[in-house]
Amino acid sequence: MLELSAKQLEQLDHIRQDEVIDKLLLEVRQQDPAWFAKVGEPKASAYLRQLRDEAEAFGVVAPEETELFMRYGLYKPGFQTSPGFVEWMQRPVADTPEQRFRDYDSVMQYIDALKEWPRAR
Repeated sequence: MLELSAKQLEQLDHIRQDEVIDKLLLEVRQQDPAWFAKVGEPKASAYLRQLRDEAEAFGVVAPEETELFMRYGLYKPGFQTSPGFVEWMQRPVADTPEQRFRDYDSVMQYIDALKEWPRAR
């Protein structure tokens, strides 16, 4: 069986994280080509890397939640610096940062749905 050193595992994780950024860049290019053309790949990539670092600073390190954090940053730029989000993530609870972020996402989806509700009639 192949055994990898800690450094090799770290390098593989970094490659995986870069693949997630590349995947998100492709999705953005397809879904909003005007924004992508305006911002450009280098700035968009740097923004996603910044979001990844900010997720890690909040303790969100699980791959799925990190990707969701980056997606959320594309959907709602600057959310990670809003006082409400920072307070939510720093509240004294016994759950993980990933769970707090999932809970925040669920609450925000509910609020967004409420905003759309009257128009759906």
